Amino acid sequence: MKAAQIAGYSKTLEVEINSIDIPSITSTQVLIKTKAAGVDPHLVLAITGKVKLFDHYDFPLTLGNELAGVVIDVGARVMDFKVGDHVYTMPPLDKMGAFAEYVAVDAAIVAKMPANLSFKEAAAVPLSALTIIQALDILGAQQGSKLFVSGGTGGFGQIAIPYAKSQGLFVTVSGSGSARDLANRLGADEFIDYETQDYTHIRRDYDYVIDTRGASEISKHMKILKPGGTLLALSAGPNTRFANRSTDLSTGKKILFGLLGLPFDGLAKWHKKSYDFLYVRPNGQQLTAFTQYLEKTNIKPVIDSEYTFDQVNAAIAKIATGHSRGKVLLQVEDGGQ
Repeated sequence: MKAAQIAGYSKTLEVEINSIDIPSITSTQVLIKTKAAGVDPHLVLAITGKVKLFDHYDFPLTLGNELAGVVIDVGARVMDFKVGDHVYTMPPLDKMGAFAEYVAVDAAIVAKMPANLSFKEAAAVPLSALTIIQALDILGAQQGSKLFVSGGTGGFGQIAIPYAKSQGLFVTVSGSGSARDLANRLGADEFIDYETQDYTHIRRDYDYVIDTRGASEISKHMKILKPGGTLLALSAGPNTRFANRSTDLSTGKKILFGLLGLPFDGLAKWHKKSYDFLYVRPNGQQLTAFTQYLEKTNIKPVIDSEYTFDQVNAAIAKIATGHSRGKVLLQVEDGGQ
């Protein structure tokens, strides 16, 4: 089968399409024939080695963090899926593997696709859906609270905005001026054009901030939080709070993450606010709940662009610009809708 792989870490975002064996499955896994896969910013971090603290990859590594496809084989102990089911999933970030014609994953992290979505649309959902579900859970977000999402019109925002709104939050997003219409279509209560507006001068009463930009924006985000508010970072870096919540970490790594997070925690304490970090995890139950939400609301993800499997490098280059409006997709099977 074809798989998009890297042989090691590299500063250049170059991926090779190799021919590898179709994976075998264990008794608790399903084998999925991939129709489409999502392309996300984490891939850039993985290729360049910037997530080595979290993930110890075996090379060659098949890339890809989310996919939609058809079950073609099930393990002996799998009860919830059968051959022919249309499903979607987010493989573990430390394994990836979605950029392949066939993917073997544990059935516990798989969910049946929403009936109202195509394979391409479904492939745009898992990573962002799990991220916003887990983010709001960590934040303990309450109805009527105010949430700011930086860079909220990309692959994450197109899922996060309508879901956060459905949970009763007032949602503000930032983006380039050309993304204003998209933010409005997604249901954002407020849009801030970062090219012409300094959001630190507009509002300073947010209960929560979800940062997608990284460490360079942390000090700005602290300024717009109300006292006691929480900043949840998706890429800036881990801290003690994150380490203590991660039960699978060694004691040494927990200590290391605590030390790395001292600058963020110190800044937060100075401002009388809180800093936290999320490294999203696969979860079939949460994804199943999101399926029900999408079917009930008939919400469909916004697609920025689509690429064929042979154009995988162009797809990754697109996501690396940070300027996508909606989700970037990889069509793994020719003609797969």
